[in-house]
Amino acid sequence: MIRQPGIFPLRRRGLSSFVVAVFLSTLLTPLVEARADDSGWVKRDPSCSCQGIAASSDGSKIAGFVNGGKIVTSADYGATWIAHESNRNWSGIASSSNGTKLVATVEGGQIYTSSDSGVTWTARDSVRPWFGVSSSSDGTKLAAIVNPGQIYTSADSGASWTAHETTRAWRAVTSSSDGTKLVAVVRDGQIYTSADSGATWIPRDSNRLWFWVASSSDGTKLAAVVYGNPGNIYTSSDSGATWTVRSSDLNKYWQGIAMSSDGSKLIASAYMGTVYTSKDYGVTWTTDNTIQNSYGVATSADGSHLYATSQSYIYTYGAPAAPSPTPTPTASSSGTYNYAWTKLDFTCNCSSIASSSDGSRLIAGDDFGSTGGHLYISSNYGATWTARGPIQIWSAVASSSDGTKLVATVKEGQIYTSTDSGVTWTPRDSNRRWDSVASSTDGSKLVASVEGGWLYTSADSGATWTARDSVRNWTSVASSSDGSKLVAVSRADQIFTSTNSGVTWTPRETARLWRSVASSSDGSKLAAAVYGSSDSSFIYISSDSGATWTVTANDAPRYWQAIAMSSDGSKLVAASYMGTVYTSQNSGVTWTSANSIQNGNAVTSSADGSKLVVSGTLGAYIYTTAKIVKVSNNPPSKVRGSITIQKLSAKSYSLIVTSNALLSKFTITATKNKNKTLTFKGTTDSKGGAVVKVAVNLLGYSLSLKFN
Repeated sequence: MIRQPGIFPLRRRGLSSFVVAVFLSTLLTPLVEARADDSGWVKRDPSCSCQGIAASSDGSKIAGFVNGGKIVTSADYGATWIAHESNRNWSGIASSSNGTKLVATVEGGQIYTSSDSGVTWTARDSVRPWFGVSSSSDGTKLAAIVNPGQIYTSADSGASWTAHETTRAWRAVTSSSDGTKLVAVVRDGQIYTSADSGATWIPRDSNRLWFWVASSSDGTKLAAVVYGNPGNIYTSSDSGATWTVRSSDLNKYWQGIAMSSDGSKLIASAYMGTVYTSKDYGVTWTTDNTIQNSYGVATSADGSHLYATSQSYIYTYGAPAAPSPTPTPTASSSGTYNYAWTKLDFTCNCSSIASSSDGSRLIAGDDFGSTGGHLYISSNYGATWTARGPIQIWSAVASSSDGTKLVATVKEGQIYTSTDSGVTWTPRDSNRRWDSVASSTDGSKLVASVEGGWLYTSADSGATWTARDSVRNWTSVASSSDGSKLVAVSRADQIFTSTNSGVTWTPRETARLWRSVASSSDGSKLAAAVYGSSDSSFIYISSDSGATWTVTANDAPRYWQAIAMSSDGSKLVAASYMGTVYTSQNSGVTWTSANSIQNGNAVTSSADGSKLVVSGTLGAYIYTTAKIVKVSNNPPSKVRGSITIQKLSAKSYSLIVTSNALLSKFTITATKNKNKTLTFKGTTDSKGGAVVKVAVNLLGYSLSLKFN
């Protein structure tokens, strides 16, 4: 978020039986909500009146700026803050998905970039009236606006910049995760979109006082806000071609908007107003009066962590309390994690396993026997699992960063894709001996390998595939977050790397029995494991995108089966057949054995490396370092929650229940004039949510919610 000049005003720096009631008037609004006794927002004190804020995809790393002050950062969801750089007229800030690469603009100054989460900064380009900036998920592709001036883009993390478009009063700019789709808004002008990383632009919609814009990770879903009278929120589901007004009943001085990676969850801020949120792509909105005069807003990729700035404080929503109740291992004073492994009450002959960036959503594939088994999905860090997909010999799985887009390969079968977190699956391409698969963070760019066949790439989430390179005994593939940098290994062959999404490949290192490979989010740090008993059966590390390799974990040859790494490449986990699981927290320099886990077969890691998961062979248990909270169907002693009533049609409503009563039965009672009563029953899911659809006109009814 950035400050506003000119025409805009100058900003200064429970019970076991739980009952919530709400009354629907004859003028039913689009959304009516009954709130619990606390809003969930936590007021933080970073000693700044921040005008703008940005967050990593998992929400743990946050960066904000003060116009005329410094940049402040937090690495613990906003609990503590550190000030950096000098007092400048900061006007915009953006972050890579892992929070390591930051970029900030100075009005009447230069652009500044950081590659160490804001500790040190480098001045870039020339002095201009810079007004805002956006970043791709890996931090390589940047777009910055000048007001008045042009749009500038960079494809090398800010080292060099190219001017585009015409001089206008650019107000804000945003980017898809791969940096190809850009959207910029003009004050008293139109919205402009680009599908080629800023080379060309198309004007959209009408002239308005556009103030801010947000994009989903794939760039298809957009949201933009208008400051003033009338000030509305607009959304688009076709990359900006058409726009729909969403908040005509909320005429506000909108200042900021942000959305989750899939575009379903949004947060918007209003000057002389409060913060509004939506969970249905902007169709309906809920206000929270806790925060007044909010400036900038930000959200994690899944929309569970929200951030808002005001005149004196930064507010956070959904951040872990201290001590953290969910699944983040505590960090020691040296910055490492104290891994504590938990054996899950779930067995699977899993050949592969993949994780969302925050580690909450998992997918595992069963490949045992002549018929194989199901795919298994977990949305609570592995506490519970659900069988999905047809029975197949599943050979590999991969996940988008938010866990919604999944891809799975079948040995001697097809590739299957899902866009709803594994609920439904679509077969793709042809029957082949598929052996491995990897995905970009937004799930749009995929790479898969065929044992004794070709490499295949897809740029449309698996709808179509293109054969690449040559016929080899491919065993494993990995991808950077934007899908541009790929790495693949072949058994008794070399390592191969690509910097153009798999169009061309370069052979690296020496022919070995390569078994598994992993990549950091920017593709610069790689790890490859060798399977066997020879003197070369070690783990090899590269810090230059595969150009050179260094042997590590060379205390003894091992039958390495799988390897995974954190998004920054600092934390690794590797599993060995007839051996144990090893972890490293210094980019592979030294390793620690987890002797409690034998015969590891597949591994995965959250983006920050705190949550690791390993599956064994032949019906072995799955182990995790996440703190598993046992789900109980008994409501907690102090139940907190809400009822949201959404009108679907004249006689159709959705009653949306949100609470901390997990897997619990409830009854909603609708009463009118004390002599007409309706009841609706339901059960909350493992996250404490439920939706009850009713075909009755609820005008004039009061509602109450009670857990049985």
